[in-house]
Amino acid sequence: MIRQLLLLGILMDGKMHGYRLNEYIKHTMDFYTDLKKSTAYYILEQMEKEGYVSCETEREGKRPERRVYEITKPGKAYFLELLRNCLAGYAPTSYGDDICVAFMDKVPPAEIHTLLEGKRRKIVARLETFKEHKRHEGGWKYVINHNIAHLKADLSWVDSMLKERGKES
Repeated sequence: MIRQLLLLGILMDGKMHGYRLNEYIKHTMDFYTDLKKSTAYYILEQMEKEGYVSCETEREGKRPERRVYEITKPGKAYFLELLRNCLAGYAPTSYGDDICVAFMDKVPPAEIHTLLEGKRRKIVARLETFKEHKRHEGGWKYVINHNIAHLKADLSWVDSMLKERGKES
């Protein structure tokens, strides 16, 4: 659902060929989605079969043919349905890090500290990257702020583990 929403949302701004669509995702939304090119094409193909997008083949000069996607009227209605459901719903966040933290006592305490310090550095680096993207407007501003809030919470969580485990050493 989220990936369909993403692709349809991009196409709401106008038709786009597959390569440009993937480049847009890669350069604009890389921090927010892990949508791979092959998955995007698969989803677009499925949505074409369902009538949510149309696709035509174009050729510019001597370049190879490329597929150009456009959202259809049913696709716009479906996009709004997905968007409304997503905005009104709640998807609990699942943290993969919780599993490794649950078993961290299987590693020597000194090594745990070193590993948590490494995790902390990665969180700080990602937080700085998001802070650099604060210039976005509209809904993207809230997406960035949401990610910053989660990263600050993650940083606080790691800091509290480091502090508590430092007392245990």
